[in-house]
Amino acid sequence: MRNLIQFVFTCFIIISTCFYVAAQPQERINLQLKWYHQFQFAGYYAAHIKKFYEKEGLDVHFIEGGDQKSVLREVTQGHADFGITGSDILYNYIEGSPVVVTSVIFQHSPYTFMTLKKSGIRSPLNLYKRKVMASGDQGWFLLRSLFFREGIPPDSIKLMKHSWNNQDLIDEKVDAISAYSTVEPFQLKKKGYEVYLISPRDYGLDFYGDLIFTSKRYAENNADVVEAFNRASIKGWEYALAHKEEMITYILGLPGVKERNITREHLEFEANETENLIYSNLVEIGHINTGRFQNMLDMYKELKIVPASASIDGLVFEKKEINWEKISYTIILIAVFVAALFSVIFIWNRRLVKIVNKKTKELKDEVENRKIAEEIARQNELKLKLAIKGANIGLWEWDVYTQEFTISKQWCFLLGLDFFSLPIRKNIFDFIHPQDIPILKKSLKTNFAGIRRLSMHQLRLLNSNGDEIHVLISFRVIKTEVKKGRKLYGVVVNIDNIKKQESSLLQLSEELMHSNKELKKFAYITSHNLRAPVVNIVALMSMFEKKELTENNVQIFEKLDASVTKLNDTLNDLIEIVSNSRKDLPKLDTVNFKCVFEDICRSINLEIERINPSIILDFKTQDFKYTRSYLESIFLNMLTNAIKYRDKERKLTIHISTYEDDRYVYLKVSDNGIGMDLKKNGQRLFELYQRFEPSIQGKGIGLFLVKSQVESLSGKLFVNSELGVGTTFTIAFLKEL
Repeated sequence: MRNLIQFVFTCFIIISTCFYVAAQPQERINLQLKWYHQFQFAGYYAAHIKKFYEKEGLDVHFIEGGDQKSVLREVTQGHADFGITGSDILYNYIEGSPVVVTSVIFQHSPYTFMTLKKSGIRSPLNLYKRKVMASGDQGWFLLRSLFFREGIPPDSIKLMKHSWNNQDLIDEKVDAISAYSTVEPFQLKKKGYEVYLISPRDYGLDFYGDLIFTSKRYAENNADVVEAFNRASIKGWEYALAHKEEMITYILGLPGVKERNITREHLEFEANETENLIYSNLVEIGHINTGRFQNMLDMYKELKIVPASASIDGLVFEKKEINWEKISYTIILIAVFVAALFSVIFIWNRRLVKIVNKKTKELKDEVENRKIAEEIARQNELKLKLAIKGANIGLWEWDVYTQEFTISKQWCFLLGLDFFSLPIRKNIFDFIHPQDIPILKKSLKTNFAGIRRLSMHQLRLLNSNGDEIHVLISFRVIKTEVKKGRKLYGVVVNIDNIKKQESSLLQLSEELMHSNKELKKFAYITSHNLRAPVVNIVALMSMFEKKELTENNVQIFEKLDASVTKLNDTLNDLIEIVSNSRKDLPKLDTVNFKCVFEDICRSINLEIERINPSIILDFKTQDFKYTRSYLESIFLNMLTNAIKYRDKERKLTIHISTYEDDRYVYLKVSDNGIGMDLKKNGQRLFELYQRFEPSIQGKGIGLFLVKSQVESLSGKLFVNSELGVGTTFTIAFLKEL
């Protein structure tokens, strides 16, 4: 009997609903999209192809947007019934546009400022007096609000009309462009550029993103259609987010999508970012919080973008007219439902006890969970207090209107004061060093003028003995309910030990630099002063007649000659090393890789002809600014090393190439020699007198000199080697010297 009643009731509901829907005529709707076809509008496409609109009695047609089309104008002039736009609609409404917001899809705005990472622009303050490209009807008021919030005068920004071409940012025609976080960052990433996004959300400006709106006249005359369109659109978005790949395939088949080089990968990125903006897992799709619109309006008023009398009354759609036909139908359905409810109420009566018991258990669990949460909160509060105490952080509060000043025990401890017997202080300046008071006053004046942000300064406090204590003090100004009232909340961190250590380190650094300078001077003078007598000894040794010596004296003479020769070589090496480390580097000239290489080859021509290596040249970069003598030394050491450490079992092949990027010119020298074990010897490779093959003659100073010469002109040296395979040296020469 129970099953029969449920079956009859269900059939009646389905038949009645189908009859009602079938009886409604199809209403043609024109929807003006905000931009060209992309995943940004996937929910509306889904509502169309899954017939959600059709079931609501709507025949929806999409009108594609673009950079030359104003959504607001298309809707208010009657060319479209509904439009998709952003939170700028609030400003348009205040300015007199007769529009009504019917549903919010994006809970967060995708508008952002996009810069190239290499530009170093990381915050709104970095955009001061920079060129910024933005569109007046594409989130500009949100982005302009960001400038106001951060205290940047609008006229200090060089605003340029948006070209909708990312190449303008790449070519550095502008420093930043307004962009959609779901689209443009991915486009530049695919081109190999790293970007940085300056999002208003990071600075407390969390405005709505995409929303549905219509004209005020249309909403008043077609309230049922507005509600039906909202319901179907929300269902469409729920389906689109649950079936992203299906919708991406559909979008790729829309006109003009592939022609704009939109790929599946592009749409997958946009789909994931769009889902984050919709926030569907926390906020119901389509939900409108009038409080957020009021907060946006309050911010506009605070920044003086709109008049103080502006109001959001009438901005959000509210159905006012009564549809008696639908009400009658609803009453019938309710009557049927009530009848069915009475027929099955005894079933629910049986389950009621179980439900009550279950809810009781849930309430007990909730009470227990709250107790646990309160205990965790208490422990966290204790940990926070311990952290503040351990970090030597003091807290303070100053009510400028009442002149009431409060400080924590930790601050009293910092100043050597007794917290309980502390006399009443009128303001914070009583604690600040007189010379640092102007710094704090200037910061307060700026904050009181309306540019309220977290302020941080290094100042000096005076303790109870009058001694200076270096601190880092930060505060934020908050308005109070009292007329023109201001409160300052802040912290003070003791950095006195850090400042003292910093001073000691600076003094030590200066002493080390002085000692190093004197040491180099001593080495240079000593090596040159010793060289003359050593050269004389070598010359005298060469003039000595050894045949007049006894056999025993000949052996002594030969050992003496070897020692003098070794001493002479060591002095020559020392002079060369010291000369290369001196600050008075040779002047820079325009040098040609090929010419220098050919000169070096001529200087070691006999060695090259003896070995007959295969030398492959690829000079993509020919000329650059450098010291010719250094480049000659680099080529000479690279070539002679390749010849010395060749593999006797195969013909020596040397590859030499050059290329460049935005910052460096690169020289790459590769050979197929015996190679090196970099794990074993890599740390000592460029040290003085390091040789890893005793069977091969050499001094062990060539690579040391190359590294010294390269780094003296801010260059870099890299090596890659494998035993039995060969070695590759890559040298990066800085372009701007």
